[in-house]
Amino acid sequence: MIRTRGKRSMRRIIIFLIVVGNAIGAILTYLYFSNISQIHQTQQNLPPYYDDLFFVISTGVLLFSSVWIMRRLNIRLYQVANDEVPIGSIDGISAQKLKREAIQFPPVIAGICFLIWILAGFIFSFLQPVISQILYGVVPDLIECLKQFFGITCIGGSITALFIYFTIENHWRRAIPKFFPEGDLSQVKDAFKLHVHDRLFIVFVAISLVPLPLLGIAAYAKAQALHKADAIVRAQLLSSLLVEIIVITAICVAFSIVLSVFVSKSVSIPLHKLEKAMKEVEKGNLDMRVEIVSNDEIGSVTEGFNIMVKGLKESESIKDSFGKYVSQEIRDEILEGRVSLDGEMKRVTLLFSDLRNFTPFVESTHPKKVVTIMNQYFTQMTEAIEENRGLVLQYVGDEIEAVFGAPVSYDDHTDMAVEAALGMRRRLILLNQSLEKKGFSPFQHGIGIHTGAVLAGNIGSKDRISYALVGDTVNLASRIGGLTKEFSCDVILSQTTHDLLTGTFLTEQLSSVKVKGKKEGVMIYKLLDHA
Repeated sequence: MIRTRGKRSMRRIIIFLIVVGNAIGAILTYLYFSNISQIHQTQQNLPPYYDDLFFVISTGVLLFSSVWIMRRLNIRLYQVANDEVPIGSIDGISAQKLKREAIQFPPVIAGICFLIWILAGFIFSFLQPVISQILYGVVPDLIECLKQFFGITCIGGSITALFIYFTIENHWRRAIPKFFPEGDLSQVKDAFKLHVHDRLFIVFVAISLVPLPLLGIAAYAKAQALHKADAIVRAQLLSSLLVEIIVITAICVAFSIVLSVFVSKSVSIPLHKLEKAMKEVEKGNLDMRVEIVSNDEIGSVTEGFNIMVKGLKESESIKDSFGKYVSQEIRDEILEGRVSLDGEMKRVTLLFSDLRNFTPFVESTHPKKVVTIMNQYFTQMTEAIEENRGLVLQYVGDEIEAVFGAPVSYDDHTDMAVEAALGMRRRLILLNQSLEKKGFSPFQHGIGIHTGAVLAGNIGSKDRISYALVGDTVNLASRIGGLTKEFSCDVILSQTTHDLLTGTFLTEQLSSVKVKGKKEGVMIYKLLDHA
């Protein structure tokens, strides 16, 4: 029931504003003719009912014309404005036409009303005197006809049109977002647009310049009358001039206040909403969106603001996605330009980890279960690496390749890698406890750690690149990881890594081993725990 009343209110309020606007124009026109510019027409030979009958017939013609024109307006405008028909359900060409009509709705209504007033000026100022002359031989005074036409069209018509335009625009702006849910008012080309400076100029003219001609006409009319009047009549004319000045001033002040309120709201309200949205974005709320209700400069700024916030949100999303590939700390260093991703020689510590007996596990387990368990494993191991400021370079099958000291350099990268290996050991124990409860065999992995010089940078094709390390250090670290199975332990350090440790760790020297690609043997150490 509430929604139904809301639907009816759109049309009712617009009709009410049209009626009020025309009533104001009619009252001002009456005051103009009764106090400022009296029309002196010869009433000889005219029947007493003539003026009343002509007024009734002419008013009926005007009302019929206005109703006929208003009914020609697209009924779907009200249907979309009342949420009866969503704009998305209308075909493209019709929707585009409807959007143009929605933008032009206030000026069209104001223009129609002004045309009706011009028609009224023509009927009462020229048609009525012509008919009077044809039927009753009353000769019209052209000057009086022009004065009457001016009063009806310029005084009543212009004030009515301005009032109707700004009041209807103020209310119709609530419906504009329903026609433009994406806020793309700028996509409608060649639509009526009232720029902000034009809006303010119109208000200035209406407030400052309109009263001056009225006061001038009143003063000129009284001056003419004073020239022909005696002393008593002159005193009466001067008193009436004072009354007219007060009436004109009061009417103009009231009209100026009303017009200023609506025009100032048309500028201040969108700016206030934009300011409020900017403060929300400043707080980090990137879901803010400001409704665009006009196609002027404020609407363009608002549309630009929405596009900017959308871009910020997309950038934040990309940033968050990037953070899934590297740690947040490294991500921020890269995005802020403090890290070069071009090729450079760096001294780093590499960690290679691979699962043992992985192939039998895959063959005996459902593929979905394999993927689920492997994701759990990689999640736990990656968290241990990133907790110690390491970067996972890649996952290859059941193997993890991670680096410490690149792309962000750290002096204690050897200790960071060893701490990460101990963290991986602890996490694997907890993961195995969970897997055993579900009936799966526990995992075992081997971790090899080696420190040395590498070439680090973005490597790949022109279409796809990745941050990678190249050099003998990478190969040696991988081969040391493979030795864990031979020596029945889970973590092995190279001699270089062992000698560069600054923390207190318990290690056990194993032996010097020959690895592929190395002429001399490599001393390796088994990592036990913290000292």
